[in-house]
Amino acid sequence: MNKICKIPKRLFSVCHRNCNTLPKPDYGPSDVQRSIMLNGTGVVAAKVFGSQIAACTIMYQAGSRYECDEYLGASHFIRAASTASSCAFSGFTKMRYMAQQGSAITCTTNRQTVAYTLVCPVTLFTQMKCVLVDTVLRCCFRQWEIDDLKPMIRDDLHLIPPLQRVLDLAQKACWAGPLSNSMFCEEARIEGMSGHVLNAYRDWHYKSDHCSVASVGVPFEETVRLAEAIEPVRVKPPQRTVMRSCPRAGFEYYELGPGSDTWICVVVPGCGTCDTKDLMKHSIIAHACGAGNMHQGTHSMDQTQEHPLAELSGGDPFTTFQAFNISYCDTGVFGIVAKTRACSARNVAKCAAEFLSCVSDLTLKQIEIGKKRLKVSLAVHDDYCVKRTEGLALQFSGCVEMNSAEDAIKMVDSIPSEDIKHTAVTLGKKVRPCMAVAIVGDLGCVPHDRELLSH
Repeated sequence: MNKICKIPKRLFSVCHRNCNTLPKPDYGPSDVQRSIMLNGTGVVAAKVFGSQIAACTIMYQAGSRYECDEYLGASHFIRAASTASSCAFSGFTKMRYMAQQGSAITCTTNRQTVAYTLVCPVTLFTQMKCVLVDTVLRCCFRQWEIDDLKPMIRDDLHLIPPLQRVLDLAQKACWAGPLSNSMFCEEARIEGMSGHVLNAYRDWHYKSDHCSVASVGVPFEETVRLAEAIEPVRVKPPQRTVMRSCPRAGFEYYELGPGSDTWICVVVPGCGTCDTKDLMKHSIIAHACGAGNMHQGTHSMDQTQEHPLAELSGGDPFTTFQAFNISYCDTGVFGIVAKTRACSARNVAKCAAEFLSCVSDLTLKQIEIGKKRLKVSLAVHDDYCVKRTEGLALQFSGCVEMNSAEDAIKMVDSIPSEDIKHTAVTLGKKVRPCMAVAIVGDLGCVPHDRELLSH
């Protein structure tokens, strides 16, 4: 009994009575820090609870809309040359080293941006960021490597998925000006592309005030050091002049041959990211129309489309409709894209154009459903570190500040359905003067754009 009494008591540094009062963290990032450096570079870092993976994006406002004259097609080559040699690594050494470290660097481009994204284990970020900076700023663009890339660029033009091609052509048809520039280099310009042209394009557009650096799972201080390594100068460069794009209500096409599956896209000018509330309204309208599938099975025929666009297919499993909204910093496009067989392409094209002109007929109940669909989409997007870091980097170009999906969902809930209805009415009124049409497939089975408007 005496031995039992001599057992020492265990001492705890935390009182048990206070354990139940500790704050519980919200789902998602615990902290988002932002800063704009003296040279204009935007820096943002999101810290995630228990993150075991780091993602970092270096983004420049240098997409295809900024190409002109001899630079047309440069962004396509820059995207392909991201695996080429740089000052510190040859292309082979870089790819082998990245694979050995379980890391990856991807380069994506669109009409607005060129983005380089590194994904790696958190513990390796300090050493892998050197490879990222070397890839972004020190790519050599040696002429023999550019010549080796040209067959791959030609293959890209033939391997573009029809859906991506028709969306690219629809934007070309919609705009007169820089936004009509394709994301892909035209075949006639491939042979004339050189390392000198790519270096000149990079030197002109890869400026600090066009740059943003974002990270997820990386300390803010580490992200700032990376931004300082990109551009140590503390003075903003002279502001560049950007030409505006104007609606032209055009018609673009790509022939796949008689009897082929056909993609039809009808679009009108939309909104830019500079007005966040208006951007949310357009996104809600797209989801209210039907921007995806309620159910997706193991193959393309095993799917259930979202209403009300699903009603246009009339039960045809080979016909699909989808609404979309694409926004850039100053403007964008809103439209309907449909896929069908050649035999039904004429009716499908007329249905898509008619639905776009009657988008104002959406009911308040359908708009509320669109809000719910958008909120789910925002939450799913926030759960993927690569999309999240690219989204944070893109926010600087549009002067947007949303730390998490929770902030975006609150904004969606705060917009009255009546205001969204008014925006839908405005979109419907743009159809007759501004609607653009793009076709990929059997052109002989599809009516011309003027015929669609007179229907």
